[in-house]
Amino acid sequence: MQLLVVISTGPTTGSPTASTTVSTRSRHRPDIQGLRAIAVLAVVALHVGFGSLTGGFVGVDVFFAISGFLITQQLMRQVRTEGRVSLLGFYARRARRILPAATLVLLATVVYAALFLGFVRTREIALDALWSAAFAANFRFASLETDYFSAALPPSPLQHFWSLAVEEQFYLVWPLVILGCLWVLRRRSRNATAEGSDTTDHRGRRRVLVIALGIGIVASLLASAVLTRTSPEAAYFSPFTRAWELGLGAIAAIAFRDDGPQDATARWRAQVLSAFGMFFIICACLQFNDATPFPGTPALVPVLGSVFIIVAGTLWHGPTVVGRLLSVRPLQVIGNWSYSLYLWHFPVLVLAELQLGRELRWWEQVLLVALAFVLAGLSYRFVEEPFRRGILWRRPALGRAGTLGPVALYPLSLTLVAVTCFAANSYATGTARDGYQPAITLAEADPSGSSEPKQPERPASSAAPPAAKVPPDPLPDLLKASVLAARKNQAIPTNLKPGLTNLSDDVEAVGECNYYSTNVRTLCPRGDTDAEKTIVIIGDSHARHWTPAVEEIAERSGYRAYILAMPQCTVSLVTPDKLDSTEPMTSCDDFHDFMLSSVKKLKPDLLLISSRPISAAYHDSSGRHTDREDVRRAVYRGYQRLLAHVKPAAKRTVWLRDVPALEFDPATCLSSNKTLSPCTYKPLASQQDGADLQMQAAKSARVETLDLDDLFCDSVGICTTVVGDTITHRDGHHLTATYSKELARTLGERLKIW
Repeated sequence: MQLLVVISTGPTTGSPTASTTVSTRSRHRPDIQGLRAIAVLAVVALHVGFGSLTGGFVGVDVFFAISGFLITQQLMRQVRTEGRVSLLGFYARRARRILPAATLVLLATVVYAALFLGFVRTREIALDALWSAAFAANFRFASLETDYFSAALPPSPLQHFWSLAVEEQFYLVWPLVILGCLWVLRRRSRNATAEGSDTTDHRGRRRVLVIALGIGIVASLLASAVLTRTSPEAAYFSPFTRAWELGLGAIAAIAFRDDGPQDATARWRAQVLSAFGMFFIICACLQFNDATPFPGTPALVPVLGSVFIIVAGTLWHGPTVVGRLLSVRPLQVIGNWSYSLYLWHFPVLVLAELQLGRELRWWEQVLLVALAFVLAGLSYRFVEEPFRRGILWRRPALGRAGTLGPVALYPLSLTLVAVTCFAANSYATGTARDGYQPAITLAEADPSGSSEPKQPERPASSAAPPAAKVPPDPLPDLLKASVLAARKNQAIPTNLKPGLTNLSDDVEAVGECNYYSTNVRTLCPRGDTDAEKTIVIIGDSHARHWTPAVEEIAERSGYRAYILAMPQCTVSLVTPDKLDSTEPMTSCDDFHDFMLSSVKKLKPDLLLISSRPISAAYHDSSGRHTDREDVRRAVYRGYQRLLAHVKPAAKRTVWLRDVPALEFDPATCLSSNKTLSPCTYKPLASQQDGADLQMQAAKSARVETLDLDDLFCDSVGICTTVVGDTITHRDGHHLTATYSKELARTLGERLKIW
């Protein structure tokens, strides 16, 4: 008797995917459903920063193993019963399972962005949606993750689609491998002098597939181990370094039959395997963190744990201790919703954070996760299930269209997403501005509103003509006028510099001396390279963003300039964390040595210091330290050690106070509002506290300090993101190269060298 059984391959990689319907004998696996629930809960918990679940990202790897097993199990049943694999049927089932819910989330995310996030963010999200709809999101995000400065921007709400892309890329190849193996076996069968039994044929198929898959798994795992160390971003998103995870699940489906003897030995093996499997997964969730070299060989822990639980349920059909735990009703419900929950939770969290322009508070996260669960339940009930059951194309009268219909969902989904992206981008761009809006001028600060310059008194005819005077620097007054215009809720100027769509790219040029992304430790002179006097600026990216200003000053005033700045490497002589990691940034220690030796060698006439305050953690010989007061003391001592090294080497040393930081993304704010008022801000208190600590260290060492906050904020501490028609920040804390250059005169005059 043939039974209609639903097999769901739920979220995989954080991308619960593929539940399919096959007409064959099958057995319901509540343990796999519960395992899927554990995986998606781990991913959600990670994204809201829940407790000590620092390794929640391994939920993606659990999904990969589950999907590899279930999909391969379906294919092997078809091979056993029909002796073939129907590619059209396979992709039809995949389309019915994954496309409707994924397309709905993509459309909803793009539309929300167009309505609330402005044209800059809409354009980026629309592009992400197109890559996601084409199952190529992993390549898109791999390229973006390699850019240091993109890390300062909020994540894409569709970033989690990378895992769905990896899975679909695997399934472009895997059915073809099975077909190739079947073709080879049939060729051998025709050339044989006698045919074997059906059992022999089946064993031969299994053996060939295991060999072929084993070769792929070994190659993929080796590539993952190597690339994780040499190019971690590429390793994380690459289908070649992730294929072995799906492959291990697939090999479990091939090597372990579901019809083995149900005796005491099988039960004992199942209990042990499932216990070890759950132990591996829990350890990975609790012990792994952002410093774990992942995926690489550490990914073996959650993947093998998942495979152990899956195989345990294959060997023994009765309940195990782990199986009972995974079969509880709440986990079964979440397992059913896991694909939709995976798809919805990340856009819900990220879109809210983008719209608010700040990090979410804990109670906001709770409400948003609850909303994600509601959306997941609705999506499962009204989108996933109807399409999975094939209500639109399972009628007998449709004939072959019953297969062709679901396959047509692929181009239909891509077309629908593309049209929506185009329309959303057009809408967001068209509603951004109401006609032409001029730049802010000094007239905004004049109560009379007159833009006419005051005429000087005409000197007597007998008086000698006055000596030519250099007009005063207009920038401080223009800043005051800009803040006043923002307070009056004046319209955002139309022709902003740099353009909003290119704001994050307005980065200072460093030439060959990019100390962050390369191991170059040479000097690159700037400004007047033949001059005898020298300016040197040292620090991290907050020193580097002064490059255009320092270069302009050096060229005008006759100095050779050197920029000794490494992004993320604080000027304090301590070892900070790596970017988005708890691992020590030892390359910063190497750069400190290079920086100090270069300053002593150059003996600069003017040494400038600028750095972002470090406030989270530092490392020393005893490990990582995060206590706030401990960090402050260590960083302060690091400042003191720095000044003790560099002050004697320079004729004059000046510490530039760190520029005010803002909590929101300026591109998103300026593109989603029509007036300036919403894009004003008060400097972040944590940044100001860190800047105060720097000033204290400088003053205690009798080093000059220079505060430039009045070029960003007015006297009561209200700051603007637009001065005249120039955007001050490219993200929350880096200057645009354009505004940095405009600050050159003011900085030079206050340093008394302009």
